[in-house]
Amino acid sequence: MVDSRLLDEQLDYYRERAAEYDEWWERRGRYDRGPEANTQWRTEISQVRAVFDTLPLSGDVLELAPGTGYWTELLAQRARRVTALDGSSEMIAINQARLGKLSRSVDYHQVNLFDWKPTRRWDGLVFCFWISHVPRDRLAGFLAACRDALVEGATMFFLDGQRINESTAVDHVLPGKASEIMVRRLNDGREFRIVKNFHEPVELTELAGAAGFDLEVHRTDNFFQFAVGVAR
Repeated sequence: MVDSRLLDEQLDYYRERAAEYDEWWERRGRYDRGPEANTQWRTEISQVRAVFDTLPLSGDVLELAPGTGYWTELLAQRARRVTALDGSSEMIAINQARLGKLSRSVDYHQVNLFDWKPTRRWDGLVFCFWISHVPRDRLAGFLAACRDALVEGATMFFLDGQRINESTAVDHVLPGKASEIMVRRLNDGREFRIVKNFHEPVELTELAGAAGFDLEVHRTDNFFQFAVGVAR
């Protein structure tokens, strides 16, 4: 079981990492795995985007852990209104700057997602590279909260990574299959412990089903796992 101190340390890590977070997404610095792997990474992002772009994410859409705003920007271009909940004020500031005028259609709130309980319902839900940071014993409760946040028939989309060394920095070591704790480093060498889980599709489908979703999980060739669910 993961205690609250580890979850606080995880939040501290992402607050401190905010300014360098996009190095991972853009395959720069310690995340540069060479031309072949980087090209494959970008190809698989395009494959995920092709699915994402077809989803009925309009109306009022909720985004959890939006980070620096890659997906927020896409949502803001198609949704009537986006509600973005993140635990890091640093991430929110970068997100707002990235979106510029588009941020006028986004309601940002700094929220500890482990304490979050929805008080209204949205027409769609997105969270990318977040579910792997949810402790195993909290996953069912998190998915139940996601269902409580949506109207019937709403679409849920989430994206995360597969267990592959090349997805992270060259000086990171993935946790063993029996562990859900990973040590991450910043560019200045500081180390933080975070939660890192690689959930199997069957596990996600069953837990989401129990929470009230019809869920389909998909994988790209190497790097990504994503899911599309419909709230029953």
